[in-house]
Amino acid sequence: MAQLYAFALSLALIFAAVMIHYQALRLLSVGQASPRLSRQLKILLVIFGLIVAHVLEAGLFAGGYWVGDRVLGLGAFVGVPAMTASQLFFFSIETFTTQGVGDVYPVGALRLIASLEPLAGLILIGWSGSFTFLAMGLDWRLERKTTEPSGE
Repeated sequence: MAQLYAFALSLALIFAAVMIHYQALRLLSVGQASPRLSRQLKILLVIFGLIVAHVLEAGLFAGGYWVGDRVLGLGAFVGVPAMTASQLFFFSIETFTTQGVGDVYPVGALRLIASLEPLAGLILIGWSGSFTFLAMGLDWRLERKTTEPSGE
């Protein structure tokens, strides 16, 4: 039964992370369309906005680990006596980015969440990469059109 709860919690966390990411990209698209911002500022807005989105998503998973550990009793963490909020966040960001230092690791059904978080992280980071590529490509095409001689 613990595995089922961990799977349901994982799906809820993934759904919430995807929705955060979708909304972040939607807001960043609005910034990209703004004629008041310079091209350079638009790209910086995309990069820093995506970093903030990823930090929020990892923080969401950290909260999920706390719920799984302290509320649902789905497992524990080995390597520290008790996980603090900052340790949960560090573990989550390492897992989200697939860095996986390994000094702290989950046991029990929490392992399922820690196994699915990197899948979500890879997909969301890939989505960010493609969005950044498209935003920069648009910026560079616009710059070329405004700097090329018109041929008149």
